[in-house]
Amino acid sequence: MPEKLVFEHTLEGLFVRGLGARVTPVLRERLREVGVDLERKLQPAYAFETWCFAVRVAARELHPDVPDDVGYALLGERLVDGYRETVLGRAAFGVIQLLGPRRCVSRARQMFRSGNNYTETRLDDVSPTEVDLWMNEAGAIRYFTQGALRAGLRAVGAPHAEVQVRAFTDEGVTYRLTWRNGHEA
Repeated sequence: MPEKLVFEHTLEGLFVRGLGARVTPVLRERLREVGVDLERKLQPAYAFETWCFAVRVAARELHPDVPDDVGYALLGERLVDGYRETVLGRAAFGVIQLLGPRRCVSRARQMFRSGNNYTETRLDDVSPTEVDLWMNEAGAIRYFTQGALRAGLRAVGAPHAEVQVRAFTDEGVTYRLTWRNGHEA
């Protein structure tokens, strides 16, 4: 099995664009210690483990007063906001905003694969505005993905989107995604 990698524009979306000035000197140093040096040009890809360490460091540094799952989810939302400001993100969201929430969710694998080389998904319809989405995310990063999914749904026209972690194992997590807004497609 090939090494799980997270691509440069994902890190740019979170740490450079999404967090921007919130990256304090202390956070910058802690990120460097786990393998993400924001003082240099970002590498083309990072090992999944490095990504997980960097997200954990940032969640704990920026959101020390909330449980880890909440801190991770808040960072996931910032990733989407920042990713939308990258060249690749502007192009991708320019197209997917036209699709509406339901069709975007059906393309979750392709959208996540633009930022990594490992995401797998399965989708089960619950209703026209509710689906169960299984993803092969493990560990606490599942909550980061929860926040990213919530922000992604909002970005494509579902301002009242909700994403719940329904179940998880060592191999993956099932999210319940729900939205209401008139975008039933």
